[in-house]
Amino acid sequence: MAKKKKENKSVNELIIDEAVKQFKEGKIKNSLDVESYLDSLLQPLMQKLLDTELENHLQYSKYTHLKGKKITNSRNGYCKTKNVKTKYGNIKIKTPRDRNATFNPVIIEKGQTTLTGFEDKCIALYAKGMSVRDIEKTLKEIYGVKINKDQITTLISAVSKETEKWKSRKLKSMYVFTYADCLYIPIKDDLTTSKRAVYVIIGVDVNGYKDILGLWIDDTESACFWSNVFEDLKERGVEDILYMSSDGIAGFKGSLERVFPQTQSQRCVVHLVRNIYSLCPKKDASKIIADYKKIYTSSSLEEANLHLKNFESKYKKDHSRIVKKAQDFMQYLEPLFELPDEIRKCIYTSNAVESVNSALRKVTRGKGAFPSESSVYKVLYLRIKELKEKWKKPIPKWKIIQSQISILFGVRYIKHLEI
Repeated sequence: MAKKKKENKSVNELIIDEAVKQFKEGKIKNSLDVESYLDSLLQPLMQKLLDTELENHLQYSKYTHLKGKKITNSRNGYCKTKNVKTKYGNIKIKTPRDRNATFNPVIIEKGQTTLTGFEDKCIALYAKGMSVRDIEKTLKEIYGVKINKDQITTLISAVSKETEKWKSRKLKSMYVFTYADCLYIPIKDDLTTSKRAVYVIIGVDVNGYKDILGLWIDDTESACFWSNVFEDLKERGVEDILYMSSDGIAGFKGSLERVFPQTQSQRCVVHLVRNIYSLCPKKDASKIIADYKKIYTSSSLEEANLHLKNFESKYKKDHSRIVKKAQDFMQYLEPLFELPDEIRKCIYTSNAVESVNSALRKVTRGKGAFPSESSVYKVLYLRIKELKEKWKKPIPKWKIIQSQISILFGVRYIKHLEI
């Protein structure tokens, strides 16, 4: 009766029973021993699956009596033992052969020395900004698996096609809000190294979802460069942009007006504040910025002008340069007061793109100079893929914003909705 009960046990129950037995015998003492016990099951499991694959291919089992039967194909021993890298470490596998050489295993393919998963791990580590040498070391330390630098480089180079495809992909026909900014990354050029500007544009589509529209690398900011960027967006399907926020980068506004003449360009208020802060004496900085904040957070233009007058009378005597800046910056603030509060909050700052740039800097800072523009694009693209996983919902208060946009822009906006 006991024997029959044992035969009815599932594979899982038998594995657990064996683990309990080894625990009682003192062979398993802690959680690491449990992992080692489970790891030891992988090699015989994979070998058995390969042998079973050949049986299915030949359509008869190893121990079937075939005397007198016509055989078109048969076993032919095993290939040379090979090391296969898995996330549990290395295992030794012998691939069975057939005489007609028609057997092509699926579980572990011919020539395969790494089980699926390590490709993703290598690419994920590369996306975190790790060097090829660091990836090699990390995989060795964590998994006990040695993957040489050439193999890792080959895996990563496969990302190039994906990156190029992403850079030229089709975009939406309209973006309600867009944000432009740049970060500087050292890139090698023959024998010299220079910091190159990497420009990033984020867009919020007609349904409120964020996306990174592209990356562009250039030596310097110029009207010609920005014209090329906006033409690129147009060629990839962008017909209209309602608002674009930036930090007043050179050549930006004129180029935007030429390519997207209806788009409202908005200077980032946070950059205006930083500009004023740079002129403030340290002892007065917090007080001056607090008073300036009253201007750009006003509920109306009338209220803003009132706070500006108070600002002028308070600081004109000792801080005339700061007051002049505050007066000059009103041209950038005035259009904001014509908009509902929810829309104003979406465009008065380019923080949306700055937070992305901060995340991108984490994978480029402290890595030294990149060997080429291509390597920069790959690292940043992989990081962007990670960031996009968090953008599964529309931006906050989108229903209210959408209603306001519909009223302000009517058919210009509504015709781009997917109904």
